[in-house]
Amino acid sequence: MQLRRKGLLGAAVVASAMTMVVATAPSLSFGADHADAPGNLQSPSSRPDADINDVYAFQDSPGRTVLAMTTNPAVGVLSPSTYATDVQYVINVDQTGSAHPSLAYTLRFNAKDSDGTQGYRVYRYTGSHADSLSDGEKIGTGRTGTATTIGDGTKVFAGLRSDPFFFDLDAFKHAVLGANNGRTGFCDAGTVDFFKNFNTNAIVLQVDTAKLGGKIGVWGSTVTEGTHALVDQMGRPAINTVFNHNDEKNLFNHTRPADQFATKPFANNITWTVAALGGYDLPHAQAIARTLLPDILTYDTSQPAAFLNGRKLSDDVIDAELGIVTNGGITRDCVGPHSDYSTSFPYLGSPHA
Repeated sequence: MQLRRKGLLGAAVVASAMTMVVATAPSLSFGADHADAPGNLQSPSSRPDADINDVYAFQDSPGRTVLAMTTNPAVGVLSPSTYATDVQYVINVDQTGSAHPSLAYTLRFNAKDSDGTQGYRVYRYTGSHADSLSDGEKIGTGRTGTATTIGDGTKVFAGLRSDPFFFDLDAFKHAVLGANNGRTGFCDAGTVDFFKNFNTNAIVLQVDTAKLGGKIGVWGSTVTEGTHALVDQMGRPAINTVFNHNDEKNLFNHTRPADQFATKPFANNITWTVAALGGYDLPHAQAIARTLLPDILTYDTSQPAAFLNGRKLSDDVIDAELGIVTNGGITRDCVGPHSDYSTSFPYLGSPHA
């Protein structure tokens, strides 16, 4: 009984600390990286069609690795279902540990046709060209809604799917933002997966693992045509939404991973937040900041994917990050993976009606 009281007290202290630290931000956290600009459910640069939700990396069969990026949060509610024609949708791969891409796959979309689909072109950039997105090689074409295999053997899908992310947003709003919404916190009688009925756009690649290498870093970015200006970028879930506030969110979205640790105030934001939430001493809090920045999803392809080594659709990233940030004070939100994932490419569930 005494141990249980201590556990409840610890959870209460953590919840109080979370409220004090995070509730100062006026923006409403929505999901992993969904609508993570300042304000209420705003997309970076007011571009929901260039707003990245999540990034995934896992092996689906021997010698084949899936790289996926979802965009357009809450299609039909917050976002259109179409891809932008003035934006490059990029999946970046760091093969050298430099936090710079040495391989990049980019999709560029045409305007919507009368049947509602969009044609697209797939480009591959290697070496220093992956960083500059210059002198790429066009390796194939496709149409939204249909999986296709392009010239180098890469399988590609782009189009509307069920959002694979899962999270009890209302519990987060109560426990972290102090909302008086009738909830008592995570794992109470009102537990609900906020994202279970939302759709998203998805870009999914299945590539030869040998082309990627062993230990890699993966992140997504959306970049304007011509100017090559970053609209949004992300690797691991919830880094920007949890740790940065107000206009820092826009700055983070526009800062390349290699520059994030040295750019103020990102490292300090993580350090002081985890120190307050988890009771970590300063060296441990700084070590966590060095792990979470740069915002790149690291993946050793010789090992099974399980967050923080890569990320499968079913990985409970919220539980993992709650445990890390609160030092075990809160370990789960009692929401589990969706039941609509497919066993075949592109693996995300069919879109909801």
